[in-house]
This record gives sequence, C-alpha cells and structure tokens, in this order.
Amino acid sequence: MHYIDPFYRYDLTLLERTISVAQREAKMNNIALFYAIKANHEPEILEKVRAYNLGIDAVSGEEIKHSLKHGFKPEQIVFAGSGKTYKEIEYALFENIRIIHCESVEEFYLIQNLRKKLNSTTQVALRLNPDFKIDTFDKISTGENTHKFGVTEAESVKLISEYGNEIIGFHVHVGSQIENLEYFKSLSKHIANLLDRFTNYHPAYLNLGGGLSINYKEPKKFPVPDFKGWMSAIRTYLPESKFPTLALEPGRSLVGQCGKLIAQVQYIKERNNCKIALLNAGMSALLRPMLYGAYHKVTTLNASFEFDTYKIAGPSCESTDVFHENYTIEKLFVGDIVEIHSTGAYGSSMQLNYNLKQAIAKKFITQSTQTIIKCTHEKAASSRKKVPNLRTSI
Repeated sequence: MHYIDPFYRYDLTLLERTISVAQREAKMNNIALFYAIKANHEPEILEKVRAYNLGIDAVSGEEIKHSLKHGFKPEQIVFAGSGKTYKEIEYALFENIRIIHCESVEEFYLIQNLRKKLNSTTQVALRLNPDFKIDTFDKISTGENTHKFGVTEAESVKLISEYGNEIIGFHVHVGSQIENLEYFKSLSKHIANLLDRFTNYHPAYLNLGGGLSINYKEPKKFPVPDFKGWMSAIRTYLPESKFPTLALEPGRSLVGQCGKLIAQVQYIKERNNCKIALLNAGMSALLRPMLYGAYHKVTTLNASFEFDTYKIAGPSCESTDVFHENYTIEKLFVGDIVEIHSTGAYGSSMQLNYNLKQAIAKKFITQSTQTIIKCTHEKAASSRKKVPNLRTSI
C-alpha cells in the first residue's frame, strides 16, 4: 500500500475567516481579544493571530517567551495560571507584560514584592473564582469553589480593601466547551451582581475568559462559531455604559475547526463480533479523547457507500488509546486514510512523546493548495486496488 505518516493539516483560509469574524464582532461590542495560546502555539497559527492584532493569553513563562519570540509585544500579553513559579512571575515582570492574573493571596504578595524590586510596569488583576457551575466536562470546568483556580470573593474583598489602587480589575474564567449561550448570559448576570458587592471599587479591567464551544459533531456544517451570540450574551448584564471595554480569551473557538489529524488504517481486527480499526496515530498525537472522553468526528476519504461499526484505536501501548467505541463509518480497509476533525485546538499543543513517539508533521494549506489531501488519497486508493488482500480483515 502507499504508506503515509500521520500529520496535522491546517486550513489557514478558514483560520483567517474565523479570526476576522471574531474580531469584527469584538469591535462591535467594544471587546478586546486575547488569544489563548495554550490551544495551539504553531508559529504559522500565531502569525495569523498577530496579523489581526489580537493579544495573547499565556499560562506559563514559556508561552510568554514563545509569544515574544513570534512578534507579540509585552503590552499585548496577559498571564494566568494557578501555580505560577517564582521564575515565571519574575520573568513576566522583567518583560513588563501587560497584566498578571493573580490566583492566590500568597501569589499577590510575591508579585507585589517583585514588582517593586524590578520597577515593573506590569499591572495586576485578581482571578476571581465566582463559584459558578456550567454544563461541560468536569475536567475542563474551572469556576467552582472546589476548583484550584482563582481567589474567593472574601479574599478579593480583603485584598482590594488594602491594595485597591494597585489592582486594575478582575479576571474570570469558568471553563471550556460551553455550548449553551444562556450560560454566558447567566455568567454576565452573576458577575454583575458579584461586582456590585465590591463597594467603592469599580474595575478598570474586566476579563471574562473564554469557553465558547465549537461544533464537534458537525464541523463542516458549522465551521465558524457563533461569536456574535457569545459576545452579545456576555454584554447582557455588563453593558458598555457600565463597562466600556471588556476582554475575552478565545482559543478553541478560533483555531479548533481549522485543524484535522490525518491518519491511516494499519490493521483491522475482529474480536467477538467487534471490528477494531487500528490507526497509525493515537493518544501521542491527540490526547483529548483518552484524557476526558472528548468527541472528535472521524471520516474516511473513501468513495464507499457501505457502512460498518468499529472500535477506532491508536498504536500506543495503552488500552485507553481509543478514539471511539462502536463508531459507524464508511467501511474501512487497510491503507485507507481517515480525517479526525476539529483538532486545531488542544491537538498538537498536547502531544506526548510516550513510547518515544516523535511529534508528527504539520501541513499548512490555503485555498490554492486544497489538492494535497486529494492527491494523497488517490495514491492510497490506487494502491489499494492493486493489492486485493488489503480488503481482507487481519
């Protein structure tokens, strides 16, 4: 068969379209956007983000350094993270990034001491934990009082009473992959009511984080998320009359649909009436399904109209290296190429080298290079026709 190595394929045309829609809606709602670089840090992706003048939401010193290396200015970067190290805080302050989102009382005192020592211009906002429950995976929910993130309302009140002049405002992020926009409307009401309890303090900066979902079930039908609905929902109880400028931190919603993981069927086994399709890409390349049961649509490039049901699995030496159980797809044969959709976010950025697997290749395409996959598939399909036993289950 014509063998291909797995790779990530990024549609830069769709990426630009998505970012432009998001930025257009942001300007209409007077919202500043900071791209969550943890979603995808590939230089080619960052080049498009920077071209549209978005800032960066970083959660490590390495992400700050990477952003600066790829052309973002210090004043475009905000820095969150529940366990920032002394070195990371010192580095952020030395570089005079825009804002550090402080997540504990102890961290606040550390930042204050280092700010004075370094004479840094970096400002401080408190990451407020609003104790707000959302409907998403438990593993990516961040805004309840049982989670490790942020400072409590009581801690915030105390810090503001003592250091109000040195705290620019608040950062709030309650989780990811939020599909129901009513949650954002409820969040805006919850935050508005919460802020009303901070007497004699009006934040100059209010960042509501990210969380907007993408459509993993129908990625082709809904390639661009509902940025208009998201931002309108956020503004419901946080109007411009009271908060002239808000900040948001989209990550997944900007880059999720522009990426696909391209893999190839290596073997097909049958076990107790269960067919297992083993791919040459698995948890080392895409961890999300194994980490917290995330769904990614899988399609084949075959022109077949027969369907069958498979366990779709990867090659890692772990039983959990499975994308889907009982997944119905067009009939698969050894050598077939499959596309795993919606992998532009938290795919390549979460890669492992478990089993000493190396990072897989990335291909960045524009409208003029859409034939890459078509040609690759034609080669694979041609070789399948020449080797009859490829249709035999192994």
